[in-house]
Amino acid sequence: MVSFLHTADWQIGMKASRVADVAEHVRKARIDTAKRLMRMASQLQVDFVLIAGDLFENNLVHNEAAHRVAEALSACSPIPVYVLPGNHDPLTADSIYSRSAFTDYLPSNVHILRTSEPVVPVPGVVLLPAPVMSKESYNDPTEQFRMPSEIGEDSILIGIAHGSLRIPGKFQDNDFPIALDAAQRLGLDYLALGHWHSFYVHNDMRTVYAGTHEPTGFDDQCSASAAHVTIKARGSSPDIERLDTGTLSWQTLELNVAGDPDQVVARVKHEVDKVQDPSETLLRLVLKGHAESDDLRWLEELEEWLRIHLLYIEIDKCRLITRPVGKRLRRLAADNPFLQSIILDLADIACSLGQPIEDLPEDLISARGSGSSVIDDSLQDSLDRWEIKADDVEEALRTLASIAEEVLS
Repeated sequence: MVSFLHTADWQIGMKASRVADVAEHVRKARIDTAKRLMRMASQLQVDFVLIAGDLFENNLVHNEAAHRVAEALSACSPIPVYVLPGNHDPLTADSIYSRSAFTDYLPSNVHILRTSEPVVPVPGVVLLPAPVMSKESYNDPTEQFRMPSEIGEDSILIGIAHGSLRIPGKFQDNDFPIALDAAQRLGLDYLALGHWHSFYVHNDMRTVYAGTHEPTGFDDQCSASAAHVTIKARGSSPDIERLDTGTLSWQTLELNVAGDPDQVVARVKHEVDKVQDPSETLLRLVLKGHAESDDLRWLEELEEWLRIHLLYIEIDKCRLITRPVGKRLRRLAADNPFLQSIILDLADIACSLGQPIEDLPEDLISARGSGSSVIDDSLQDSLDRWEIKADDVEEALRTLASIAEEVLS
């Protein structure tokens, strides 16, 4: 039996420029979480730790970051840690793994997987690495695996690679594409992958992305996680336990501002009150819809309150409309046939969805009638496939009004 910790995509040294005011705090959290993850490895008494690529943001990070990472990896000593270079920190001429932190000062329990030669982390287990040598590649990294000339009949085979599974719509040809049946074809008991920042177990139950230990932004696809894996014997199904690892919480809250602003403020404060650790929470507040007034002083006061209570706040007002749409479109479209045509098309789509758009100038759509529709089958299929609702079309009309006013006024 073997037990190990699988993690990836730490991206230490990331700039975090989007949240520049707290970027240093974000970078420090990534190191703190790394240390905690290594202590977790000790508590779980795993046999070894696998880091499946992108330990660093790039090969240009400061030397101090390299030394801090090496120190963090030593926190689980004497448990061995195996680090695979990824596409962010590939084994190129300027590789960070050529620096003194990973040569002269490398902790005794840390091993950089610089070649595709098989490694025996513990007796009865063979590790097949595929280190990354470039920023991008059209080749399947698992094709680099080198099977040992002699292998015990009961030896557990584990592959470690960095790239994108060839799931339609989720990979690019030059992004280290990995065959969906790689683990099965190569007879692996487990394939530890990095590159995708979300926890994912493929259908074969042997091919796994551990996710990133700390989310990199306001992306719902990011998960602060790692995988604790136990394999009882050669050929047996891995027991995979997802571990929650994050320090920071990146949250997005979308609100429609229609109605009383006090209700919007109350809703936001209610959501913030539910946050477990406000000092470690970054919030992106997305406001949309049609405000009743241009007076947004209530929003300024809300933002001030949020800045005091949270680590970071970002308010997105791009989809917020503060003036009536109908009058604006009527005025702008009066002498612009192209704009009229776009409005008619959007109105038809809304009607086909069973909900004519409110606040739309009736004189602009009278030519086709509020109940008519010129939606062909292919467009209707697209609307169904993408689950487009009437509210989405209304949002498009409001955005169109804003753009048209800026361009045509």
